[in-house]
Amino acid sequence: MVETNIPEEIIKDLQSVCRLHEEAVCNHDKCREFSESLSALLIRVEDIKLYRMADRLMSILLNCKPKEASHCEKANLVGEMMKYITKEAKKTVGK
Repeated sequence: MVETNIPEEIIKDLQSVCRLHEEAVCNHDKCREFSESLSALLIRVEDIKLYRMADRLMSILLNCKPKEASHCEKANLVGEMMKYITKEAKKTVGK
């Protein structure tokens, strides 16, 4: 569970980062871009004191380790975690 009433801008950024992860699965440069984008989002989420969401994003980052010239073993896990947190965040709009 994440906080209630998450700003729509954060939700849009979550969706964008989630799409970026889908593109990154077999592309090292996109993978690195995903990791950097998620890190920047984590900082923004912490700045607005959404600490439960920040904890979730940190868990995702801990599982994300961009590798050059090899397949990411945790791509499915990270992808599912991103989809879940995005879905949960969308539920908070207007609450």
